Amino acid sequence: MKLHKWDYKTKTYLPYDIPNDWDICLYSEDMDKIINCAECGKEFNFGSCFTSRTIHSNFGFGYAVCKECYNQEIKTEKNDTTTS
Repeated sequence: MKLHKWDYKTKTYLPYDIPNDWDICLYSEDMDKIINCAECGKEFNFGSCFTSRTIHSNFGFGYAVCKECYNQEIKTEKNDTTTS
């Protein structure tokens, strides 16, 4: 599946591929639904997800990511935007 990943250094979206068997999600009313993190692929329930700051749909909506990947995105954002 092809997604878009924001690159803070170039300030552009780059192509981002994930395996077709990952069940990723933008939205769900079922907070117990098991999905994959759009970054690392780890399985977790949608109710404990965070909205990705970098992995987006064609419309700019963030996919669900786990807490660890979300925290890493914040660190990357801070490092890449302060060095630009």
